[in-house]
Amino acid sequence: MTQSPSLLSPARRARIDLAHRCLAGWYRCVVTKRILATQPVICDRDCPYEIHTLTFDQDLPATLWSLKTWYHFSGTRPALVIYAGGPLSAKSEAILSAHFPTCRIIRRKIFNQKMQVFLNNYKTSLRHSITPSFYCALKLFGPMCFAQTDSILYVDSDVLFFRKPVELLKHLERQSACFNSDYQNAYAHPAALLNSLLPFRLEHGVNAGLFHISKKDLDGGRDLAEHYFTTVPEIDHHSWTINRHEQTLNALLLSRANAKRLSADYQIAQTPVTDTTVSHHFVNDGSRPAFYRVGMRRLVSSGFLTATAPDAMQRQALGVKA
Repeated sequence: MTQSPSLLSPARRARIDLAHRCLAGWYRCVVTKRILATQPVICDRDCPYEIHTLTFDQDLPATLWSLKTWYHFSGTRPALVIYAGGPLSAKSEAILSAHFPTCRIIRRKIFNQKMQVFLNNYKTSLRHSITPSFYCALKLFGPMCFAQTDSILYVDSDVLFFRKPVELLKHLERQSACFNSDYQNAYAHPAALLNSLLPFRLEHGVNAGLFHISKKDLDGGRDLAEHYFTTVPEIDHHSWTINRHEQTLNALLLSRANAKRLSADYQIAQTPVTDTTVSHHFVNDGSRPAFYRVGMRRLVSSGFLTATAPDAMQRQALGVKA
């Protein structure tokens, strides 16, 4: 029988914490590299939706794990758009292009140039979109500007999939908006204040790390963003919290689209991963080590790496030894 953590002695608790950190470190530093030996994904240009994500050098391995689990368990091959939310070296870009040969990589310089035109008549939104510390601006305005399909699935790099996402695939088929639940309102300002300033009610507990929205539901997104940025209180551009504008605005867009909340099998944060878990978002609230210690470990033990191993020609293309 497992003891409750609250009943453990401090010494016992410290030993368990150390073991967890060591296990997470092993998976993060050693096992994570095995994703580089998985087969490339050839996307289907006729797929009715695209998948969008945000990454940078430090997040590259997690991004590969996240995307490969989606493609593997969903059985679909949507086109892929990757935003460089931070430094992305030529080596990292080459790795992404080797694993996703038809992906589009949107670097910050290109994004900023595009925003000068896309947000030309939305001056406050434009100012925010090109603010260096607001890297989530790519995640906010990117789908509005760069999407080439009728709907978009956005997946953060710290989301892993463990089973076929049947419920989410049905939303994609119907082009109905949906989102992952959060355990809190992680918005730029209190929900009560936002609801008092904005023209419609904001849904509580929206997490923009995993959501689907159609292109038509993004119509008017620039007008909504401009109204938002000119109405809500300013946030210091040197503060990391400026990036909460993105989650707030995506929550507003999803609320306006009457988006459905995904079931409890699409998890987040400290919720335990079980045999019924479809996906889990290992957010940066202390949950991130479990991405490696729990999520990656479960995938490895279930045979995920074996199932996605490349053939001889693919190994050669990836530069992977047999």
